[in-house]
Amino acid sequence: MIGCGMIGQIHADGIAKLVDDGVARAVVAMDPSAEARAAARRNGGFERMTDDPLDVILDFDVDAVLVCSPTRTHPELVAAVVDANKPLLCEKPLATSFDAVRDMCRMVEASKLTAQVGFHSRFHPLVRELKSIVDDGRLGRPIAYTIRDDQYWPTGDVVPGHSSWRSQREHSGGGALLEHSIHAADVCNWLFGRPTEVFAKQRSLFGYDVEDAAALTIDHETGVIGNLVTVFHGGRGREERRIEVFFEGGAVEVTHDFVVGAREDSFLLHAADAEPEHIDPAELRAAHFAEMGVSRPDVFFYLYVADRAWVDAIARHGPGRPGFADALDAHALVELAYRSARTGSPQRRDELGP
Repeated sequence: MIGCGMIGQIHADGIAKLVDDGVARAVVAMDPSAEARAAARRNGGFERMTDDPLDVILDFDVDAVLVCSPTRTHPELVAAVVDANKPLLCEKPLATSFDAVRDMCRMVEASKLTAQVGFHSRFHPLVRELKSIVDDGRLGRPIAYTIRDDQYWPTGDVVPGHSSWRSQREHSGGGALLEHSIHAADVCNWLFGRPTEVFAKQRSLFGYDVEDAAALTIDHETGVIGNLVTVFHGGRGREERRIEVFFEGGAVEVTHDFVVGAREDSFLLHAADAEPEHIDPAELRAAHFAEMGVSRPDVFFYLYVADRAWVDAIARHGPGRPGFADALDAHALVELAYRSARTGSPQRRDELGP
């Protein structure tokens, strides 16, 4: 594992469980911070620690590499992993610019390696249940949606002791929309198809050189239209996504966090001529975990489920899901939003080129 920061520590917890499951070995983790390395060793049980990423990538005992470092480091690290011909999982966002993302995706796709991107929202049982409703047509065709995606500002000025690179464009490439709601962009595309046109506005109330709020109107290739509002704020401890989807024959309201069993979790289904049905999130979680083969009771983060899917894909020599092609579509949606916010005009996907 390369990168032992906040997200790396959560992955380390999942890796420790994969080791306990008998499907993985935690060989080596890298971070420039000795404190972060020590925490990853405690959380993930890694055999060795290093401050050089090449010690991970070129280690003969390492079969696959998990990249969890800051966004600006991803292109060089992913290229080195591909050059070493090893399967990889790269956290989101993939890069600080769309051109760099496109180059990475072409390189990874050409390699035919098992390569996955850290869009763990696809493994959330409530989102997966919403996906099944969209796909099976039980409420008819989806018409429109709205998503509100918010989180406390993940920076040291707002949360004492937190790393601050996410509020610096040089390191992150963007704020609330790219760094946080790239997850929501992936969910939009997964549910409703690729974006065809985006109109957006943004603001930076906190004064950083990246946005802390953005509002998007999105057209999808399926004809579905929707709104996405993303916010980084000062409400320390709060992180929540609210999704409302309207169908021909009803509506679904989903609220969730990325922690298993989060207090925010709720699922409301309102079919035509029926009383609103509050579906128990614990029941959905149990059913979907069983479907995905997850049986252990100590899963606290959905990243474990995503990491497990990646390890399973490697064992099968199959593609990672979600993969880099999915990430390109999510980044395209974000790039269209940024271009629209700069120009004041809607931006079309075909203007980005292949």
